Amino acid sequence: MNDLVFLCLVMFIFIRTIGLGVSIDFFHDSREKKFLFFMLCWLFWIVANIFPILADITEVNGLKEFCLVLNITFALSGFVFYTWGFFTYYMIVPHRVFTFLVIISFILPLLLYIIIGFTFTMLFSVFLVYTLLLIGYIVPPIKRKEFVKYMGKSIRWYYAILFLFISYFPISAISFLWGYNYGLYNAEDTLLIVLYYVPSISSTVLLTILLVHLEYTISSREKYGLKDRYSHNLGNIMQVIKSSSELISLSANLTSQEKSNLELINQKCNESAKLIKEIRDL
Repeated sequence: MNDLVFLCLVMFIFIRTIGLGVSIDFFHDSREKKFLFFMLCWLFWIVANIFPILADITEVNGLKEFCLVLNITFALSGFVFYTWGFFTYYMIVPHRVFTFLVIISFILPLLLYIIIGFTFTMLFSVFLVYTLLLIGYIVPPIKRKEFVKYMGKSIRWYYAILFLFISYFPISAISFLWGYNYGLYNAEDTLLIVLYYVPSISSTVLLTILLVHLEYTISSREKYGLKDRYSHNLGNIMQVIKSSSELISLSANLTSQEKSNLELINQKCNESAKLIKEIRDL
């Protein structure tokens, strides 16, 4: 294995470990199921990057091929979990469909390797990976209204990842036409390796940033929504109290103590109104 390819795989493991840590932290705070999908996504991708390193260490050709099949198998399953979690943000996800896809993505490459062989298994699995990527980036424009609503300002990070994804396709096609397999694990062309791995590494970094920024956007939107709703409802309640106290003050039979209590109510209503205004200005 080329030293540069090995370095890229180590970088992938490091970056994806960070993504796994972020997903675990989000799940710990929110207990939302989508973060389980992202956790599994990052974990499968980390494991996928370990297998090519193991394949390079072993001298047994059959074991080397099996490690590379496991690499594409875990990568494919990771993409299913990623697509599943990402779709959950802005649409109702058919869980049975994605559960079926996870099972198929994990079992099918292994069955193809046993029945047909290494070369066809790798080509077919790469085709499935690219298909999942296309689905992941084609569905958002179809669900544009829901997508834009949930993405907010985070959509710029999505577009950045989309740009890198589009740039990756011609590079991958060129490497295939030149006779290189998925991952360029046996390549020696430094420039091609850089062009092949830089978009993937960059998109992995941006994906982590996207998820963090998207959660920040959603939490900020919810915070401001709650602030407006609570301040509005509290304002209505204080208005009723103040109006009632003003009506009571019109009575001619009030004792001095009752008048004192009404003045205190009006004073507290005015103080509450100032606090509500401060909340709305936050």
